[in-house]
Amino acid sequence: MSVEFSPDTLDMLKAGLDRIDQGLTLFDADLRLVFVNERACDLLDLPSALSRPGTPFEELIRWNAVRGEYGAGDVNEMVAERVRTARLFRSHTLERVRPNGVVLNVSGWPLPGGGFATLYSDITVQRRRELELERRILKRTEELRQSEERLRSIASEVPAGIAYLDIDGIFRFVNRRFARAYQLDPKTIVGRSERDVLSRDTWERVQPFFARALKGEAQTFDIPIHFPDGRTLETRTFLRPDRAGDGIVNGFYVLTVNITREKMAANALAQAQKMETLGQLSSGIAHDFNNLLTIILGNLKPLAERIGDDDLRRDMVEPAIRATRRGADLMRRLLAVARRQPLSPVPIDLCDCARTIADLVRPSLGEDTKLVLDYAEDTPLAYADPALLETSLINLVINAADAIGGKGTITIGMRDGPGETVVVTVADDGEGMDDVRRARIFEPFYSTKPGQERSGLGLTMVQGFVSDSGGGVTVESQPGQGTIFTLTLPAADHSACAGLTEKDDGVSGAPPTFPLTGKLLLLVDDEEAVRHVLRRDLVAAGAHVIEASNGVEALDLLESVPGIASVVSDVSMPVMGGLALAVAIRRNWPNLPVALLSGYGAEAMDGALPEGVPLMHKPVDAAGIAATLAIAAARVDEMRIADQEPMK
Repeated sequence: MSVEFSPDTLDMLKAGLDRIDQGLTLFDADLRLVFVNERACDLLDLPSALSRPGTPFEELIRWNAVRGEYGAGDVNEMVAERVRTARLFRSHTLERVRPNGVVLNVSGWPLPGGGFATLYSDITVQRRRELELERRILKRTEELRQSEERLRSIASEVPAGIAYLDIDGIFRFVNRRFARAYQLDPKTIVGRSERDVLSRDTWERVQPFFARALKGEAQTFDIPIHFPDGRTLETRTFLRPDRAGDGIVNGFYVLTVNITREKMAANALAQAQKMETLGQLSSGIAHDFNNLLTIILGNLKPLAERIGDDDLRRDMVEPAIRATRRGADLMRRLLAVARRQPLSPVPIDLCDCARTIADLVRPSLGEDTKLVLDYAEDTPLAYADPALLETSLINLVINAADAIGGKGTITIGMRDGPGETVVVTVADDGEGMDDVRRARIFEPFYSTKPGQERSGLGLTMVQGFVSDSGGGVTVESQPGQGTIFTLTLPAADHSACAGLTEKDDGVSGAPPTFPLTGKLLLLVDDEEAVRHVLRRDLVAAGAHVIEASNGVEALDLLESVPGIASVVSDVSMPVMGGLALAVAIRRNWPNLPVALLSGYGAEAMDGALPEGVPLMHKPVDAAGIAATLAIAAARVDEMRIADQEPMK
């Protein structure tokens, strides 16, 4: 059945098709134009001559080809190819970009009875949106790639080992630091299992923590890790599970940091705290102990003078006196080790010091360790604190013994140095040090022997002692060529130190030229037994003695008793100590000689000694007091003369 339309109906249909937003063309079976709407004319830029019914399909195609609608190429070939394809009357859809940039979606389909219809849609805006979206996606993808590269770079540079293990214990990522610790490349670790990479000992240690991490539990633990190059480092490891959106654990992240220095610092701090406790304990003990030694020595010496039996005095009393003095010397050494003893420099015979050090350390050295002393008997005297010098040399010798591993030679050398100096060397033929270790050897808490129970302060103490003594210390070392520590100390100035000797009772000072006979001396000490012994000794030497138990009583006596020629006071006393008393005397009685007594080294912490006030260490006797008062009197005279000199 056929349907006929009236002219009005056709006009209405044509008007409706002209108003749709898509172009429409109809061709009959002979490929002649039947209909084209206005939108198609606009989209294709068709002239009116070509938009009339009956126009051959070939003419329209040639029009487009000549204008470059199909791009570059032979016009006839392009026309022939398109006409041939159209005669197949097959459905097709394609996109075409016109020279003006408009993007058309072209869809054709055959019509019943022959011919075909083609629909043209302007998709320029849609395609631009899609291209912009694609551009944004590509840009974001590149940004993500760069961000991932940055994260990988950051992960490789941070001072920690970072890795990711999947649920099967396979490494899926490691940074450079993690791989370098195992002397591997990151690419060679990825894809391998934990058992293949970690040492057997490390794997056994971490297994319980890895298992809990795979169950979704965060883990933090400290363990030592043994690496292929022989190093053993203390490490802290953090494990954090990787959960999917549904809560399933896919694996876990690993972050491992080296805390060897932190552990060493903590151990060193604990050691320092022990030393501080030892110092406090030693100071208290030293004060009481030296007071006891003062009493013992003060009674033994007059007893020795009164015993008529020479054999009894020689066999019993004199050994007791020597033992008392040795006890005082040992207490000074204890205070030096506990860092509670202020520097007390005196002229030191370095040859005798070297022999003493050798006698002390030889029993602790192995049979395969040879200790050599290399010095000349005419080596100049050094001017330094003997206890701290001995402690420093013992430190260096023990370090040398560690370096040679129990087999080799350690040499202690003494020689005349440049200028007014003497040089002490401690050399070994051990493993030596590289430039990095040598540059850090004097750093506090730095040790070349990680894991050993050392404070890391031994060489720092040596450097501090030598520097405080006015000298210097250097180290020469190369791997496999041993090490030489060189201490340069000031030589004893014989003109300035004329008459200075280290007395058997442990008091350094000038000869006892201060005239005690007939002089009134104020003795200040809170220990009555100490005052009793010292008063008896001073009275026996010809002095007149009055006593006070603290600084306040002493000041009252100085105000009320005329004729006091000198003051000898203990440092540590209740109410007012010796330092405050000495300051008051220097202010109010500047010409009065004052000397202080100490049973320990705390005065170095409590405050500096007043100018012109010498310090002597217990135990002491009348001769030692006289010698120290001679120094005090000489310094008072020097200050008085200096005050009287006119300004220049």
